[in-house]
Amino acid sequence: MIFNVLTLLYNMKNYYKILSQFFVVILFSFTSFSQSLVTGVVVDGTTNEPLVGANVSVKGTTDGTFTGLDGSFSFSTNSTSSPIVLVTYIGYEDLEIAYVGENIEIGDIGNINMTSTNLTLDEVRVTADVSIDRKTPSTYTNVSKQYVEEYAGTQEVGELLKMTPGVYSTKEGGGVGDSRVYIRGFAQENITVMINGVPVNDMENGRVFWSNWNGLGDVTSQMQVVRGLGVSKLAIGSIGGTINIVTNSIESKKGGSFMQQVSDYGQFKETLSYNTGRTKRDWAVSFLYSRTDGEGYVDGTYVKANTYFLSIAKEFNKDNSLVLTAVGAPQYHGQRDQYITQTELNTYGHKYNRDWGYYSGEGSNGIMGSIKLNGRNNYYHKPHIVLNHYYNIDDNTSLNTSVYASYGKGGGSGPLGDYDRFYGNLDRTSDGLVNWDAVIADNEARQGDAASYDLATTQGSSLILRNSVNNHKWYGVLSNLEHDFQNGLSLTIGIDARTYRGEHFREVRNLLGGSHWTELYKYTVDYSRNSSLSSYGDGGIRDHLKYPNENRTALFFVKTPENQRIAYDNDGIHRYAGIHGQFEYSNDRLAAFLAGSVSRTQYVRVDRMNYIGTENGGTNQESRKVNITGHNIKAGLNFNFTDASNFYINAGSFSRAPFFNFVFTNYQNVVVDPLENEKARSLEVGYGYRSRYFSMKLNGYMTKWIDKGLLSPRVTVNGVATRSAIRGQDALHKGIELEFNIKPNPNFDIGGIMSLGDWKWANDVVGELRSDGDQTITYVNIYSEGLYVGNHPQNQFGITARYQITKAIDIGGQYLYNAKLYSDYDVSDRDDSGASRFQPYQMDNYGVMDLRAGAKFNIGSIGAYFQVQCYNLLDNIYWSRGIDDNGVGFSEGFPGWGRTTNLSLKLNF
Repeated sequence: MIFNVLTLLYNMKNYYKILSQFFVVILFSFTSFSQSLVTGVVVDGTTNEPLVGANVSVKGTTDGTFTGLDGSFSFSTNSTSSPIVLVTYIGYEDLEIAYVGENIEIGDIGNINMTSTNLTLDEVRVTADVSIDRKTPSTYTNVSKQYVEEYAGTQEVGELLKMTPGVYSTKEGGGVGDSRVYIRGFAQENITVMINGVPVNDMENGRVFWSNWNGLGDVTSQMQVVRGLGVSKLAIGSIGGTINIVTNSIESKKGGSFMQQVSDYGQFKETLSYNTGRTKRDWAVSFLYSRTDGEGYVDGTYVKANTYFLSIAKEFNKDNSLVLTAVGAPQYHGQRDQYITQTELNTYGHKYNRDWGYYSGEGSNGIMGSIKLNGRNNYYHKPHIVLNHYYNIDDNTSLNTSVYASYGKGGGSGPLGDYDRFYGNLDRTSDGLVNWDAVIADNEARQGDAASYDLATTQGSSLILRNSVNNHKWYGVLSNLEHDFQNGLSLTIGIDARTYRGEHFREVRNLLGGSHWTELYKYTVDYSRNSSLSSYGDGGIRDHLKYPNENRTALFFVKTPENQRIAYDNDGIHRYAGIHGQFEYSNDRLAAFLAGSVSRTQYVRVDRMNYIGTENGGTNQESRKVNITGHNIKAGLNFNFTDASNFYINAGSFSRAPFFNFVFTNYQNVVVDPLENEKARSLEVGYGYRSRYFSMKLNGYMTKWIDKGLLSPRVTVNGVATRSAIRGQDALHKGIELEFNIKPNPNFDIGGIMSLGDWKWANDVVGELRSDGDQTITYVNIYSEGLYVGNHPQNQFGITARYQITKAIDIGGQYLYNAKLYSDYDVSDRDDSGASRFQPYQMDNYGVMDLRAGAKFNIGSIGAYFQVQCYNLLDNIYWSRGIDDNGVGFSEGFPGWGRTTNLSLKLNF
């Protein structure tokens, strides 16, 4: 018994010894493998803006995280033996921070400055007036390269802005490139679009045709939407806002990619890109080519488009570099130009298109049958070539100059003649399509002797297809000299000069079975009104239906002789010169600016159709020169209360020349008298807050539009066709905008937007009505005060989410709800004081949800990224635009697209 007890005690002693040794080992293990906390902030090395979502990790381990909304990060690591911190972010060079030694505790790294892989991005940002967070006192939203890559798919560049507060992007008729963008209730004519700081709005009417920039998203490095007058130094009339598109200039990394995309409605796209990187002799080349081909979503539409992008850079020394960039997108696509009614949507579906049909003929394969023919087509090629010189004169002074040229060639097709046969129901099939065979049969019955017909007895085709051609040549120079006084104060002065000549005429595209086309002069000066003009098709492709889609090479490169042009033939000449300057002061807390500009616009109109010229005994074909002076002044202040919050205010005023078509409103060279500049006044205040897990921007704005010019192309008064020119119209646009982001953990992002607008016409005006027949002018009162502005939802609510499931797999979605959308209407129709005060019809509210997912993987040594995007996931059928019907409904409009899906595979090499 005693022996057993002693034995037990001895064994327990050994147990305690063993147990104590075990705890010593455990303690040593915790000491040896104790985790160190790694913290810091990742910022852009030039602007000092935080980089959200950058990947920070310890190389060779799984330890790491993503940066928060303020660029900060925090994670723990067990690595203590010469650890290397790796920082990566799309569009920036990878950065490694190495520590040498044993038992290293990394701790707080501080600010980590990242360098863009785009060798000239910093210079382009300066030229493009890109706003900087917590410094620039303006309301803006950045659209990152990552977002563009994840959501582009089959969407156009303008559609990628729809999750921006105050922005409305719609596909309009639904043809590829036919979308439109509105900001704070202002249409594209009053929004400045710039590519690398160079304005690309049409110089005659301010419009932007996104079809000219098909594929631009493939080369976009960053987009920024600045709402309101903004802080651009240029003398531009961006009442609604400015869209800055910064392209991939020159990448420092050598490599390329190939991407294949396909949509569920039969559209295919291939994209090839390559970067040489910086060579030993400091040259670099970046190239991209894409091809889009296939059916459109809307019935009868299609697309055949190419995109090319080339950028060549040469760095002569650290202070001198040249960059030559060329981008273009020759394209040909079918359109839906006519609105459809609710009845037609119910009968034929939301894809219904009134502009196309079939005819019996010989196809390109030589086989007879039913062949598609769309009466509405668009074809255009607008290469945009820019040479940039970046010169650092000294450590405090720089000179950036852009010299550019653009050559536009192309136009659009449509019906001409007996419009009822096209727009009406006279020649329609039971499916609601155009009955081209009936049109052809009617035209064939009207044929005469094509060589010696008598205009008095031979009618010619009753309906033809015409091309409305709009060619232009555009040259410009933009130069900025900036000096830093080294005390927080800087000065920028510059010039903006452009010259533009646009050529506009119509030509016979397809005689639709007829032998010739006869028309009447409507607006002539040197001929008797209603005298006849006859034009043959110029042979070959334009006088027979054998080639239903025409010859695209001929459309782009064959110029129609002047004696074969129809309807109109005129040029618009626009010369522009402006000087601008800006003082800016900034320190850690305060940033302020004062900017101003003065511009001079000259317009000349040349008309070869209505005037035969003084050399032929008629009137001079060239109008007098119209010179108009404009100006703007802006000021703003940003104050950073803390490292997390800031407040800003800006105000501005501008006066700009009216657009070309408001100077010559009656299709003649007569100048409107008196001419009034359009003016705007704007005030904006905002507050921003950002932390690691939450950021937000809240702002309020008020914009007064003064002496707005409106032009209605055709108004019917007492049964007589007229055109209405309205001057002196005012409008008041005010509202509140909010955007926020939440990052509850490094892999999950939630964002949201809200826009609450109140946009109304502010006064009653007098309209000028000019008869199409005898050009007589009458005046009518327009009762528009207090009426809501149509065509843009005044209230919008949206939410976005993105989750990085693993390092290789991500998923995202977004939902946008549009409300308070009033139908479109012509204010010149409101000419009755008693019956015209009714508000336009308010369209139904609607929401659209998009969903996407992506996965990265390797195919051998090649990195691959597969994506699927589903737009309008819930297949909601809605009206994105409606035409008002006396406030009680809408008569017709454009429905939005239903659910579509896009698949893509990108290979990086």
